Amino acid sequence: MALAGLLMAAGAVADSIYQYRDTAGGVLFTDRGQDQVPREYQLLSVRKGWSDRHIPLTGTQRDRYDLDIVYAADSYGVEPALVKAVIHAESYFDPKAISRAGAQGLMQLMPQTAGYLKVHDPFNARQNILGGTRFLAYLQDKFDRLDHVLAAYNAGEGNVRRHGGIPPFPETQQYVLKVKDLLVRYRVEFNSSADEVAVR
Repeated sequence: MALAGLLMAAGAVADSIYQYRDTAGGVLFTDRGQDQVPREYQLLSVRKGWSDRHIPLTGTQRDRYDLDIVYAADSYGVEPALVKAVIHAESYFDPKAISRAGAQGLMQLMPQTAGYLKVHDPFNARQNILGGTRFLAYLQDKFDRLDHVLAAYNAGEGNVRRHGGIPPFPETQQYVLKVKDLLVRYRVEFNSSADEVAVR
């Protein structure tokens, strides 16, 4: 039974994503727990899968980090709407969010990634946004397509290169679609704000 086959067969976002290492050292993802995979696969971690949240956001919750988003976006040459869309998808604007895999803060930085990006306090909203935006800028330098940038942010640069594009992970596939949908919304919002400033 191949994990790749399990991934391809999955049609919806799972509640949990399991990360395994095979006997050859390759890292694989699936929504199947240990009782449904061959014994030779070693469980590495369990991550909460991406899913829509049903608690409605208020304008204050959604927009409270806009100044930090614009500052980070300008600093690293990333579209502010993209940064905000990633924050929405990653943490639903919760600065204290922690995934089952240990990703932290608004842009869900893994501890080793946060360290590399010099984010000393991942629960500090400004630091987290600066670090996550810097990481997006890094990925934009590595990939020409937004789909691949987003897939790499979610599943890792190596997985995107290994699969020649978006990996066959249901979570990642849904994540890319969701961020792109949110990006359209936030582009309108930021463009409207810019137009208001220009009029003044």
